[in-house]
Amino acid sequence: MENEDVLIKLSGAQDLSCTMHVEEKSYRVQKISIAKSAIPVRRPTTRGGVYFTDTMAYKIKALTQDMSISAEIPKLMLGPNTDFMPILIKTRLMINGTEHEIVLTVHLTNAVNTKDHVELNLIVDKADLK
Repeated sequence: MENEDVLIKLSGAQDLSCTMHVEEKSYRVQKISIAKSAIPVRRPTTRGGVYFTDTMAYKIKALTQDMSISAEIPKLMLGPNTDFMPILIKTRLMINGTEHEIVLTVHLTNAVNTKDHVELNLIVDKADLK
């Protein structure tokens, strides 16, 4: 199954149970949405010399109530630093009657902190079906 097919299945799934992994730490995701939309680039490009993006890409909005992720945000987001790390999002999904683990490699584009949760806006770099 191709990346695009996996992402289409995920975007249509309801109540996904996901976990974000940053290095050795993991964070439970309370709410997640996945959609394909336009990227503000005029042509396909490599962002920050780290990952490639086309003019359309899958974006994820993930909400976690684990506020400890806030300390990780500076090393996750492309911006002043050029060495930013990917985030892995792991979930399970039934495909054709078989349960599969899916690992998404994503990059942080924006984060919003509130008093009780952190909302992360991510762009999908790769989807692995296991």
